[in-house]
Amino acid sequence: MSDTAGMARSVAAGGVIVLILLVEAIGFDNQRALLPVLTGVPVLAGLALLLRSLAGRAGAPTNDDGADDDIENGPAEMLHRWHARAEMLAHRADGTRADWDRHLRPLLAKEFELSSGHRIAKDRRATEAAGVLQFGPELWRWVDPANSALREQKTRAPGRAALDEILRRLQDM
Repeated sequence: MSDTAGMARSVAAGGVIVLILLVEAIGFDNQRALLPVLTGVPVLAGLALLLRSLAGRAGAPTNDDGADDDIENGPAEMLHRWHARAEMLAHRADGTRADWDRHLRPLLAKEFELSSGHRIAKDRRATEAAGVLQFGPELWRWVDPANSALREQKTRAPGRAALDEILRRLQDM
């Protein structure tokens, strides 16, 4: 917001306060005939400021979330972003157990939940049985959301080969 816009709003707010004080003074003088007219003036002024502010916001293009950037920049930019994210996730697969638990496990568990139709929070035992059946006990421990822990955070993650196999099995579902 520029200084002139902020100053204009301050002056307008001061004017509204003065009008409200004027209405109060008239109310105390028992001149109730002018009270509705003077009460309506601050309300209309406030509404006018609000409408002007909303019209200014609607006219100014905002680009907060970047979702429109994908449309404007085209498929090449979308592919570049997807590739960068995939590389980052693959890099984390070669990192520590903390990286895996923090970044990969939630994504894999959510994808398994969506693919299998088993709600992890609803029936834990059925989900675990389906996970062991789909991935085997060795890979399931890297997908299972209940297996993430604060212990062993400096140990190695299973690596890209395990991530590739988990993703392949998710794709086969």
